[in-house]
Amino acid sequence: MGSPSWVLGGVAAAAAAAAASQPRPVNLRQLLAGGDGVETTAAAATSGFLAVELGLMSQRSRQADSICSRQLGRDASRAFVTGDYSEAGLVDDVNGLSSSEILTLHNWLSFYEKNYVFVGRLIGRFYRKDGLPTSELTQVEAMVTKGMEANEQEQREKQRFPPCNAEWSSAKGSRLWCSQKSGGVHRDWIGVPRKLYKPGAKEPHCVCVRTTGPPSDQQDNPRHSNRGDLDNPNLEEYTGCPPLAVTCSFPL
Repeated sequence: MGSPSWVLGGVAAAAAAAAASQPRPVNLRQLLAGGDGVETTAAAATSGFLAVELGLMSQRSRQADSICSRQLGRDASRAFVTGDYSEAGLVDDVNGLSSSEILTLHNWLSFYEKNYVFVGRLIGRFYRKDGLPTSELTQVEAMVTKGMEANEQEQREKQRFPPCNAEWSSAKGSRLWCSQKSGGVHRDWIGVPRKLYKPGAKEPHCVCVRTTGPPSDQQDNPRHSNRGDLDNPNLEEYTGCPPLAVTCSFPL
């Protein structure tokens, strides 16, 4: 089987400055050897959807070198999510991955674009011979957008209902409490622990709930009850814990 072909972009960075201004096929073996006027040491190429490293860094471990060498010249996008670096796992098929997993791939792509020199695109599932994207790449990009929107929604939800602090010991049992930094969310209120039931989730999780002011979804309502988000229908008090207690303890 011959080596995969790459399309070199005319806007490649300094390491690919000798490439022609128009996209053209380049033999992968020449590319890896630094031939055809292209220096590839520690360079990166967009291998289909996801970037992969072409030049192996001397600082890497032997195992990492082995993994990276198996990715050369192929689109192994799926392995970045699954961790399956076997021959069966090093594939470009991302069908069935969730929006959050596709977003993980996008984050890897952003990392490579920021830290490595762009060299070219692999002709195949996501790029045509002329270097233009295929319809499958358009679908993946739509999933990236969907993942970003879901992530933004999750961050807004976290600001509204920050996770509780939690600890457990065999001597004292469990304790849940809120602070102005619990859940990694810095704020000017503390809140009280509540169970939050999210659609599709099997179990509720503990969140800190604001107890004063208008509900988060009624900030402009002047006739609010000054109970914050306590009356949200997806919340439930912890049995045995005072309704306005900042800390809930559950001895064994």
